[in-house]
Amino acid sequence: MKSAAIPSFRYQIFFLIMLMALLNYIDRGAISYASASILPEYGFDKADWGNVLGYFGYGYILGALIGGILADRFGAKRIWLIAGATWSIFEICTAFAGDLGLAFMGGSAMAGFATIRVLFGFAEGPAYSVINKSVANWATPRERGFVVSVGLLSTPLGALLTAPIAVGLQTLTGDWRSMFVVLGVVSLALLIFFMTRFTNTPDENPRVSQAERDYLRQERAAAGNASAPADDVTPVWHFFRNKDLLLNAVGYFSFVYVTFLLLTWTPKYLQDQFHYNLSYPLVHGHDPLDRRLFHRAAGRQDFRPVVAPHR
Repeated sequence: MKSAAIPSFRYQIFFLIMLMALLNYIDRGAISYASASILPEYGFDKADWGNVLGYFGYGYILGALIGGILADRFGAKRIWLIAGATWSIFEICTAFAGDLGLAFMGGSAMAGFATIRVLFGFAEGPAYSVINKSVANWATPRERGFVVSVGLLSTPLGALLTAPIAVGLQTLTGDWRSMFVVLGVVSLALLIFFMTRFTNTPDENPRVSQAERDYLRQERAAAGNASAPADDVTPVWHFFRNKDLLLNAVGYFSFVYVTFLLLTWTPKYLQDQFHYNLSYPLVHGHDPLDRRLFHRAAGRQDFRPVVAPHR
């Protein structure tokens, strides 16, 4: 006789975590598609724009560093709530960052962007640390690799979706500021829904059935017996001597560096170098420029720049 299927409410949690991480990535990348409006409005040049994009990283470094520590101390749900609400609010504030600097920071629009971008980066930093903490609490040992990969799927998926969403919002509203407001409100709405479903552990969640709780306990107990953990606690400095961990960090740094570089600078490069209208594919479908860009990169002599007509 076949045993009854184990209820899987935890997969709803994993899906919501992926959506939160996806919006986290879209929120950070959206500003790249507003450069054509922001630069002339505040008189920024390319160096200034590099600063605007880079300020995010200063806050992100610190937020990512302490995110896991805070999740261990206060629980993943509290950090999700604080970080999610804060980054959503600062996403909205990005729409008014330049004006804030002009009004209250000595007439410097750059100071306004610097302040908001650093704080925004700090608020977004804990997200991926809290993902790992959440997965550790909710997934069985056999599921963790798969579930973490689903969470990390938000990075390439976010890079893929940021352009149509950001450009689409600006095209529909006719205003770059509206894009940030809409994205921030959507992130807040998803956060509120997520908080009604998420708890630090499955045992705390009334939506998790007793059968699923028992299954999770059995899986963890079996994995614990098989691994036979040592009684002593590994000191923190030991991790910096672990070659696998260090090489993993180098690989992840390279992946994130390239992804973020392409996400932030590609839109302006296409506009400056090829006079590309980013909204053109949304209205007229895919443009042959993409193919011609590869021809040029490969040194093809028959390359002729295609300028999408401005609307």
